[in-house]
Amino acid sequence: MARKAAKAKLSTCRVGRSNEPSGFTLVELAVVLVILAVILGLVLPEVSSFFFRSDLKASSRRLAGAVAYARSQAMLEGRLWELTLDLDTGSFWAAAVEEGGSPDLDTVKKRTLAGEVRFVDVKKLPDENKRAGRVALHFHPKGLAEPAVIHLAGPGNQIRTLVVKPFNGRLVVREGYLE
Repeated sequence: MARKAAKAKLSTCRVGRSNEPSGFTLVELAVVLVILAVILGLVLPEVSSFFFRSDLKASSRRLAGAVAYARSQAMLEGRLWELTLDLDTGSFWAAAVEEGGSPDLDTVKKRTLAGEVRFVDVKKLPDENKRAGRVALHFHPKGLAEPAVIHLAGPGNQIRTLVVKPFNGRLVVREGYLE
């Protein structure tokens, strides 16, 4: 008997036949939207810096590939090669140097920096520092290279330093602006 009384007091709702309103109120929806906006405001700057950093990494890899290409071609062909950096346009290319000292235009392989990445400056050792124009780095048939320090900048003041080592012609990449 007690069970029947308890069942009578408990009202059950059949699907689609509820007398109570269903759904969310406007205030509840507004609170959820505010919470989502706060979370996105915290996460979005981190995500965007990840994508900008990837442009800087891609540009560093492209430049490293061009350095390796110029060095290996100089050693394979037994002649001088140069990597020209156009600081104004953000482009670079490797080319064999003819006997007269000018680049062989048939061997040019032109590339550009990724996204909004740009050259800050190029320091050729011992004392040449350029912020505009073109800079040519030479790679010799014995594997030697002109020492240089290249600075790249991406959005958000992110800077990378690329160092061309003179004796092995390899490129070392470091975060930040290093002398």
